[in-house]
Amino acid sequence: INILSVGRAVEKKGIDDVLIALSKIPHDIHWRFVHVGGGELLGALKNQAESLGLADRVTWAGALPQESVIEEYRRADLFVLASRIAQSGDRDGLPNVLMEAQSQGLPCIATNVSAIPELIRDGETGVLVPPSDPHALAEAIDLLIRDPERRTRLGAAGNDRVRAEFSMTGGIDHLADR
Repeated sequence: INILSVGRAVEKKGIDDVLIALSKIPHDIHWRFVHVGGGELLGALKNQAESLGLADRVTWAGALPQESVIEEYRRADLFVLASRIAQSGDRDGLPNVLMEAQSQGLPCIATNVSAIPELIRDGETGVLVPPSDPHALAEAIDLLIRDPERRTRLGAAGNDRVRAEFSMTGGIDHLADR
């Protein structure tokens, strides 16, 4: 199973929580994690992956051009974004990467913080977990790894919803009707 996360390596993205969650997945499950993005915490995250014994299963792709990011979405089986409110108060609004992942039919696990629940309906178009809860994140990842039919269903439902309700065309049509 190829697990993908896209975003800068900064506190509000919760990539450290993703690594902790991945360390809780049973060892007999075969997965790889790819992180796309640069950022100030990248070195510390690499060290964390090493200390958790995950380094051989993690690829740090760094910042990539959009075409390459799209290729990563298409190679992935599961998208994870563990957004949270940083100590400074910084937080995501509605991350574009979730819409991009869903537009590629990728099932998404995200946190129920900020506007993310406006996009992802838990159990219907993706899976939501509490922020800063690696245990709940691990359970969600494990569940979707073991259930390919659910991954397919969530990916298709997320794709349908993002295209119907979050596309530029729909937004322009809505504004034009006003």
